[in-house]
Amino acid sequence: MNIMSNARYALNQRYPGAHDNKILEISGEEITIHKHPYVKITFYDHGTGIPAHIKDKITNPFFTTKPPGEGTGLGLSISHNIIIDHNGKLTIDSVDGEYTKVIITLPVK
Repeated sequence: MNIMSNARYALNQRYPGAHDNKILEISGEEITIHKHPYVKITFYDHGTGIPAHIKDKITNPFFTTKPPGEGTGLGLSISHNIIIDHNGKLTIDSVDGEYTKVIITLPVK
C-alpha cells in the first residue's frame, strides 16, 4: 500500500488535475530465479521520479522528500524491511521528472 500511496503522491505532484499521462501500472508475474519460483510485482508510475542523488537514501528510516506534516519517512523503510524479512528484494528504477518503477520480488513458499 505504501508504494501505491507514494506513486499517487508523485502523480498528483506532477499532474494536479486530470491528465492522460497520470498513470500507475501494476503488474504481477511468476518468475524463476536459480530454479526457485518467485512472484514479481511491478509498480510503474509516470509521476515526478526520484532524483539520482537521493535514490540510495529513500529506504532509510525518517528520510522523506515530502513537506512537514505530509510524510514521516517511515513507509518505504518499513516496506523494504518487510520484503527483506521475507527473503525478497525491492528494486527501484527512476528518472527524475519522468517515472518511477518499483519492483518487489518475493519467493513462493
